[in-house]
Amino acid sequence: MGIRMAAGVALVAAGLLATASPAWAGEAGALGACAELTDSGPGWAELRNDCGVAIEGSIALSTGERPACVPIAPRGTGTVTWEGEGVAEYAVDCI
Repeated sequence: MGIRMAAGVALVAAGLLATASPAWAGEAGALGACAELTDSGPGWAELRNDCGVAIEGSIALSTGERPACVPIAPRGTGTVTWEGEGVAEYAVDCI
């Protein structure tokens, strides 16, 4: 797992370093410190909350879009869904 800071935003990606896309570089509240992308397929992605507090998480899609945030219980999992194109690239926290 890698963590990289970009314009004050920490992003986490499973097995690789991620950087913020220009559209997200200044977006307040996208931390990526608790949510982890654990699995994905066409139109869905499973996230795991690695923190001991409830969070909301989402993912960055290869299209540059971000689906709606979903609530995730402490140490729990949540599923993000979307319609259309795009592959899940990494998880972000929504605060």
